[in-house]
Amino acid sequence: MVSFDLDDTFWDCAPAIANAEHALFEWHRVHTPRIASDHTPETLLEFRVAIRRQYPELAGCVTATRLNSLRNLLVKHGYAAELAEEAFEVFYHERSRVVLYPGVIELLESLRGRFGLAAITNGNADLEQIGIAGFFDKIYAADLELLAKPHPDMFHRCLQHFDVEGHEMLHVGDNKVTDVQGAIDAGVRALWFNQHGALWESADTAPHFQVESIEQIHQLLS
Repeated sequence: MVSFDLDDTFWDCAPAIANAEHALFEWHRVHTPRIASDHTPETLLEFRVAIRRQYPELAGCVTATRLNSLRNLLVKHGYAAELAEEAFEVFYHERSRVVLYPGVIELLESLRGRFGLAAITNGNADLEQIGIAGFFDKIYAADLELLAKPHPDMFHRCLQHFDVEGHEMLHVGDNKVTDVQGAIDAGVRALWFNQHGALWESADTAPHFQVESIEQIHQLLS
């Protein structure tokens, strides 16, 4: 079976996050003008970082962290904490408006039915909105119960669900720590999607496979 990371493996995450932050700030201008008056996008980031440090128990879940930050921000400026859900939906919709890398759909179409397919992500993108949820037999996203990669929790859950051994599972991802080292430490084979030509520094471990494009993943799994 094959599992995939999502952010920066199937799409460039940074533009989607930037657009989401812009949309959220525009929401503040309309619905919570005191916040927009008191802050810039940069100072809102500083506020989120400070709040995140106060609640380390939420650190593994980006959704819980974002909602908690919004609630604290709203209450601080005299608004109802319940508005956090509305604000989050604005952010979340834009965060999930990603541009898939060329070849992603074709890759998933070629694998469907030939392999068990899973998504294993520390992010929270809406795969239904993106249009790829139906390709996966199982989707694991880090939350307050599932520990974020590189912890082996989601990898081990995946092995159990598909009833396979570690050598029968291949995890594909871009991040050297969370995806590659995380998979290796969980006893799973790792394919490093290294589209930017980075160097692998560790002398102790190495990815089982390394590719630089979606097309190369396609070729390897054909």
